Amino acid sequence: MSVRIRVDLLPKPPYRDTVVLIDVLRTCTAGAMLFERGLERLEIIDSLKLARQRAESTGATLLGERAGLPPEGFNYGSSLAEIRDVTVNSHAILTSENAPKALSLITGAETIFLGSLYNADAVARAALQHSKGEIFLVCSGFLGQEDLDDTLTAGYLAARLKSLAPTPLEGASAFAIALLKAFPDPLEAFWRSSTGHYLRGLNMVEDLAIASYVSQSECVPMLQSSEQTQQGNIFSFVNAESREPRAEGEEQKDVVRR
Repeated sequence: MSVRIRVDLLPKPPYRDTVVLIDVLRTCTAGAMLFERGLERLEIIDSLKLARQRAESTGATLLGERAGLPPEGFNYGSSLAEIRDVTVNSHAILTSENAPKALSLITGAETIFLGSLYNADAVARAALQHSKGEIFLVCSGFLGQEDLDDTLTAGYLAARLKSLAPTPLEGASAFAIALLKAFPDPLEAFWRSSTGHYLRGLNMVEDLAIASYVSQSECVPMLQSSEQTQQGNIFSFVNAESREPRAEGEEQKDVVRR
Protein backbone atom coordinates (compact mmCIF):
# COMPACT_ATOMS: atom_id res chain seq x y z
CA MET A 1 0.00 0.00 0.00
CA SER A 2 1.28 3.44 -0.93
CA VAL A 3 1.28 5.87 1.97
CA ARG A 4 1.37 9.65 1.64
CA ILE A 5 3.68 11.43 4.09
CA ARG A 6 3.23 15.07 5.06
CA VAL A 7 5.45 17.07 7.41
CA ASP A 8 3.93 20.12 9.10
CA LEU A 9 6.40 22.40 10.88
CA LEU A 10 3.51 23.52 13.11
CA PRO A 11 0.04 21.99 13.48
CA LYS A 12 -2.22 22.76 10.49
CA PRO A 13 -5.56 21.11 11.20
CA PRO A 14 -7.80 19.47 10.30
CA TYR A 15 -6.17 16.03 10.46
CA ARG A 16 -7.39 12.58 9.59
CA ASP A 17 -5.90 9.10 9.48
CA THR A 18 -2.59 8.84 11.38
CA VAL A 19 -0.60 11.61 13.09
CA VAL A 20 2.81 11.38 14.72
CA LEU A 21 3.20 14.37 17.03
CA ILE A 22 6.79 15.47 17.55
CA ASP A 23 8.01 17.41 20.58
CA VAL A 24 11.49 15.95 20.83
CA LEU A 25 12.59 18.40 23.55
CA ARG A 26 11.02 17.05 25.64
CA THR A 27 7.50 15.66 25.96
CA CYS A 28 7.53 12.99 23.23
CA THR A 29 10.95 11.68 24.25
CA ALA A 30 9.81 11.65 27.89
CA GLY A 31 6.68 9.68 26.96
CA ALA A 32 8.66 6.78 25.48
CA MET A 33 11.09 6.84 28.41
CA LEU A 34 8.26 6.68 30.97
CA PHE A 35 6.68 3.64 29.32
CA GLU A 36 10.11 2.04 29.41
CA ARG A 37 10.01 2.53 33.18
CA GLY A 38 6.93 0.32 33.42
CA LEU A 39 4.20 2.93 32.99
CA GLU A 40 0.77 1.72 31.83
CA ARG A 41 -1.01 5.04 31.29
CA LEU A 42 0.25 8.56 30.67
CA GLU A 43 -2.00 11.59 30.85
CA ILE A 44 -0.76 14.81 29.28
CA ILE A 45 -2.57 17.81 30.77
CA ASP A 46 -2.28 21.48 29.91
CA SER A 47 -3.42 22.91 33.27
CA LEU A 48 -1.29 22.83 36.43
CA LYS A 49 -4.39 23.00 38.62
CA LEU A 50 -6.08 20.13 36.82
CA ALA A 51 -2.88 18.07 36.86
CA ARG A 52 -2.59 18.49 40.62
CA GLN A 53 -6.26 17.58 41.10
CA ARG A 54 -5.97 14.47 38.94
CA ALA A 55 -2.81 13.33 40.70
CA GLU A 56 -4.44 13.80 44.11
CA SER A 57 -7.56 11.84 43.14
CA THR A 58 -5.78 9.03 41.26
CA GLY A 59 -2.44 8.71 43.06
CA ALA A 60 -0.59 9.20 39.77
CA THR A 61 3.04 10.24 39.64
CA LEU A 62 3.09 13.95 38.75
CA LEU A 63 5.73 15.29 36.37
CA GLY A 64 6.03 18.50 34.46
CA GLU A 65 7.44 21.95 33.98
CA ARG A 66 6.72 25.59 33.63
CA ALA A 67 9.49 27.79 32.29
CA GLY A 68 11.56 24.59 32.13
CA LEU A 69 11.37 23.85 35.86
CA PRO A 70 9.17 21.61 38.09
CA PRO A 71 6.07 23.40 39.44
CA GLU A 72 5.40 23.43 43.16
CA GLY A 73 4.05 20.14 44.46
CA PHE A 74 5.19 18.00 41.52
CA ASN A 75 7.05 14.74 42.10
CA TYR A 76 9.46 15.39 39.23
CA GLY A 77 10.19 17.86 36.47
CA SER A 78 10.26 16.88 32.81
CA SER A 79 14.04 16.74 32.46
CA LEU A 80 15.00 13.66 30.47
CA ALA A 81 18.05 13.17 32.66
CA GLU A 82 15.76 13.03 35.68
CA ILE A 83 13.12 10.84 34.04
CA ARG A 84 15.78 8.30 33.15
CA ASP A 85 16.03 7.42 36.85
CA VAL A 86 12.50 8.08 38.17
CA THR A 87 10.31 5.54 39.89
CA VAL A 88 6.75 5.63 38.54
CA ASN A 89 3.65 3.64 39.33
CA SER A 90 1.27 2.45 36.63
CA HIS A 91 -0.15 5.94 36.03
CA ALA A 92 1.67 9.22 35.45
CA ILE A 93 0.55 12.75 34.63
CA LEU A 94 2.79 15.04 32.60
CA THR A 95 2.23 18.73 31.97
CA SER A 96 4.22 20.92 29.62
CA GLU A 97 3.75 24.04 27.50
CA ASN A 98 4.09 23.10 23.82
CA ALA A 99 2.83 19.53 23.32
CA PRO A 100 -0.61 19.98 24.97
CA LYS A 101 -1.36 22.95 22.71
CA ALA A 102 -0.40 20.89 19.66
CA LEU A 103 -2.46 17.93 20.86
CA SER A 104 -5.57 20.11 21.12
CA LEU A 105 -5.24 20.84 17.37
CA ILE A 106 -4.79 17.29 16.09
CA THR A 107 -7.42 15.29 17.98
CA GLY A 108 -9.52 14.89 14.82
CA ALA A 109 -7.04 12.29 13.58
CA GLU A 110 -8.01 8.63 13.82
CA THR A 111 -4.71 7.56 15.40
CA ILE A 112 -2.16 9.72 17.24
CA PHE A 113 1.32 8.69 18.35
CA LEU A 114 4.06 10.56 20.19
CA GLY A 115 7.27 10.38 18.15
CA SER A 116 10.88 11.29 18.75
CA LEU A 117 14.33 10.15 17.71
CA TYR A 118 14.39 8.01 20.85
CA ASN A 119 11.61 5.72 19.50
CA ALA A 120 12.01 6.57 15.80
CA ASP A 121 12.01 3.10 14.26
CA ALA A 122 9.23 1.84 16.51
CA VAL A 123 6.94 4.82 15.87
CA ALA A 124 7.56 4.62 12.10
CA ARG A 125 6.50 0.96 12.10
CA ALA A 126 3.46 1.70 14.26
CA ALA A 127 2.37 4.57 12.01
CA LEU A 128 2.59 2.35 8.92
CA GLN A 129 0.70 -0.43 10.67
CA HIS A 130 -2.22 1.83 11.61
CA SER A 131 -2.31 4.15 8.60
CA LYS A 132 -5.01 3.81 5.97
CA GLY A 133 -3.00 5.80 3.46
CA GLU A 134 -1.83 9.03 5.09
CA ILE A 135 0.69 9.81 7.82
CA PHE A 136 1.12 13.34 9.13
CA LEU A 137 4.35 14.18 10.94
CA VAL A 138 3.37 17.22 12.99
CA CYS A 139 5.93 19.34 14.84
CA SER A 140 4.91 21.04 18.09
CA GLY A 141 7.37 23.89 17.71
CA PHE A 142 8.54 26.19 20.49
CA LEU A 143 6.30 28.95 21.84
CA GLY A 144 4.24 28.94 18.65
CA GLN A 145 7.20 29.07 16.26
CA GLU A 146 8.83 26.41 14.08
CA ASP A 147 11.99 24.97 15.58
CA LEU A 148 14.99 23.07 14.28
CA ASP A 149 14.85 20.18 16.75
CA ASP A 150 11.35 19.02 15.82
CA THR A 151 11.90 19.68 12.10
CA LEU A 152 15.05 17.55 12.00
CA THR A 153 13.24 14.75 13.84
CA ALA A 154 10.37 14.93 11.36
CA GLY A 155 12.91 14.67 8.55
CA TYR A 156 14.43 11.55 10.06
CA LEU A 157 11.00 9.95 10.49
CA ALA A 158 9.97 10.88 6.95
CA ALA A 159 13.16 9.35 5.56
CA ARG A 160 12.65 6.24 7.68
CA LEU A 161 9.05 5.85 6.50
CA LYS A 162 10.13 6.28 2.89
CA SER A 163 12.67 3.48 3.34
CA LEU A 164 9.97 1.15 4.71
CA ALA A 165 7.18 1.74 2.20
CA PRO A 166 6.38 3.60 -1.03
CA THR A 167 5.78 7.08 0.35
CA PRO A 168 5.06 10.19 -1.71
CA LEU A 169 6.27 13.22 0.24
CA GLU A 170 4.22 16.35 0.81
CA GLY A 171 4.31 19.55 2.83
CA ALA A 172 7.71 20.30 4.34
CA SER A 173 8.89 16.68 4.01
CA ALA A 174 11.62 17.34 1.44
CA PHE A 175 12.88 20.35 3.41
CA ALA A 176 12.97 18.38 6.66
CA ILE A 177 14.83 15.48 5.04
CA ALA A 178 17.35 17.89 3.51
CA LEU A 179 18.25 19.06 7.02
CA LEU A 180 19.65 15.60 7.73
CA LYS A 181 22.56 16.33 5.37
CA ALA A 182 23.22 19.67 7.07
CA PHE A 183 23.09 18.08 10.54
CA PRO A 184 24.27 14.45 10.38
CA ASP A 185 24.69 14.63 14.17
CA PRO A 186 21.25 15.47 15.62
CA LEU A 187 22.85 16.78 18.79
CA GLU A 188 24.29 19.70 16.83
CA ALA A 189 20.82 20.59 15.53
CA PHE A 190 19.33 20.33 19.00
CA TRP A 191 22.12 22.53 20.35
CA ARG A 192 21.32 25.23 17.76
CA SER A 193 17.55 25.06 18.13
CA SER A 194 15.58 27.65 20.10
CA THR A 195 14.47 24.96 22.55
CA GLY A 196 18.04 23.75 22.92
CA HIS A 197 19.25 27.28 23.60
CA TYR A 198 16.51 27.64 26.21
CA LEU A 199 17.41 24.37 27.95
CA ARG A 200 21.11 25.19 27.88
CA GLY A 201 20.26 28.36 29.74
CA LEU A 202 18.69 26.18 32.43
CA ASN A 203 21.82 23.99 32.59
CA MET A 204 19.97 21.00 31.11
CA VAL A 205 22.50 20.12 28.42
CA GLU A 206 22.23 16.41 29.17
CA ASP A 207 18.61 16.46 27.99
CA LEU A 208 19.82 17.41 24.51
CA ALA A 209 22.15 14.42 24.42
CA ILE A 210 19.48 11.97 25.58
CA ALA A 211 16.96 13.28 23.03
CA SER A 212 19.52 12.80 20.25
CA TYR A 213 19.80 9.03 20.82
CA VAL A 214 18.18 7.27 17.85
CA SER A 215 15.83 4.27 18.17
CA GLN A 216 16.66 3.36 21.74
CA SER A 217 13.11 2.37 22.65
CA GLU A 218 10.34 0.14 21.30
CA CYS A 219 7.74 2.05 23.34
CA VAL A 220 5.28 4.15 21.34
CA PRO A 221 2.76 6.30 23.23
CA MET A 222 -0.62 6.09 21.49
CA LEU A 223 -3.61 8.31 22.26
CA GLN A 224 -6.39 6.27 23.83
CA SER A 225 -8.82 9.07 24.71
CA SER A 226 -9.10 12.82 25.13
CA GLU A 227 -11.30 14.87 27.43
CA GLN A 228 -12.18 18.54 27.46
CA THR A 229 -13.08 19.87 30.90
CA GLN A 230 -13.69 23.33 32.25
CA GLN A 231 -10.27 23.18 33.93
CA GLY A 232 -8.33 22.00 30.89
CA ASN A 233 -7.63 19.16 28.47
CA ILE A 234 -6.65 15.58 29.35
CA PHE A 235 -4.92 13.42 26.75
CA SER A 236 -4.57 9.79 27.83
CA PHE A 237 -1.90 7.57 26.24
CA VAL A 238 -1.08 3.88 26.40
CA ASN A 239 1.85 2.00 24.91
CA ALA A 240 0.93 0.99 21.35
CA GLU A 241 2.41 -2.48 21.99
CA SER A 242 -0.45 -3.16 24.39
CA ARG A 243 -3.16 -1.82 22.09
CA GLU A 244 -4.48 -3.61 19.02
CA PRO A 245 -5.29 -1.55 15.91
CA ARG A 246 -8.90 -0.31 15.81
CA ALA A 247 -11.36 -2.20 13.67
CA GLU A 248 -12.66 -0.60 10.49
CA GLY A 249 -15.11 2.15 11.38
CA GLU A 250 -14.17 2.27 15.05
CA GLU A 251 -13.54 5.84 16.17
CA GLN A 252 -11.15 7.26 18.74
CA LYS A 253 -12.86 7.98 22.03
CA ASP A 254 -13.36 11.69 22.60
CA VAL A 255 -15.15 12.88 25.71
CA VAL A 256 -16.30 16.46 26.14
CA ARG A 257 -17.20 17.62 29.61
CA ARG A 258 -18.64 21.05 30.14
